[in-house]
Amino acid sequence: MLPSFLIIGAEKSGTTWLYDRLRRHPDVFMPEVKEIHYFNQLDSNQQPRQNYEKHALEWYEDHFRGRVGEAAVGEVTPMYLCDKQAPKRIRAHLPDVRIVACLRYPTDRAYSHYWMARGKEHTTRSFQEVVQSRSPRFIKRGRYWKQLDRYLSHFDRSQVLILVHEELFEDPVQHLNEICSFLGVEDTFYRDQHWITDAVNRSSAVRSTALHRAIGNAAKWMRDHEGFRQVLDLLKKSGLTDRIKEANKAPRDHSDMPYELRCELDQYYVPTVQRVEAVLDREIRTWRNRSTAFTLEPSSTD
Repeated sequence: MLPSFLIIGAEKSGTTWLYDRLRRHPDVFMPEVKEIHYFNQLDSNQQPRQNYEKHALEWYEDHFRGRVGEAAVGEVTPMYLCDKQAPKRIRAHLPDVRIVACLRYPTDRAYSHYWMARGKEHTTRSFQEVVQSRSPRFIKRGRYWKQLDRYLSHFDRSQVLILVHEELFEDPVQHLNEICSFLGVEDTFYRDQHWITDAVNRSSAVRSTALHRAIGNAAKWMRDHEGFRQVLDLLKKSGLTDRIKEANKAPRDHSDMPYELRCELDQYYVPTVQRVEAVLDREIRTWRNRSTAFTLEPSSTD
């Protein structure tokens, strides 16, 4: 069984929240492992992912073996959006798939991503260095229009649902219903559900980097080996892995983005805002309202 839909990103744009909500829908099946990383070439830290090269399509299909008749089957891997190899790989195997992209205002996404990486000790650079170098990992990853263009060159526009992160959380029920309609499942399930607005994946740092890396490495090894992957699914289903991860989290507090850096990024992302608006055929007022530079001429898109 192959998935009928994919949530492709963006990182730090509510994909964990969407995964948690959609997998509660009785007509939707999603695997215990949120991010399978099958079609992407690089991971979030720009390191090679080789699942596509190492594993046959049956390895990917095996993640969805728990389906028991649900109408929609999907997975969430945020790196699919920005990975250059992913769209053509997905098209080759899933030509009729439905694709959901949730996009956060790119200046805010970059800062959130940076502090997540700092909290996990994945980077020691200052945010100023990250901005001035136009880091592919943090800054260029927010150039959504380039990423969307790649998908729209491989898939019909009707197969791609583009959500705006800030609008999603202003009216989550409406947007979840919209996703359900897009996926072809019953679209009234989320009405009056008290847990809809619960937070998921709150901002945090890790208490022990060694433990965090050990958990990640062990999970990656288990996913790659038949038999152990089923054990990992059982551990995740029991909640044990989540409890260990939660115990290793520490509150994360950081200052607001320096105003001059926000201005620089806002100007840098003006073309991105405009191009995403063109795809959506409307203005994104929540993004325009957050921008300090929206009335300026677009800067270079290098």
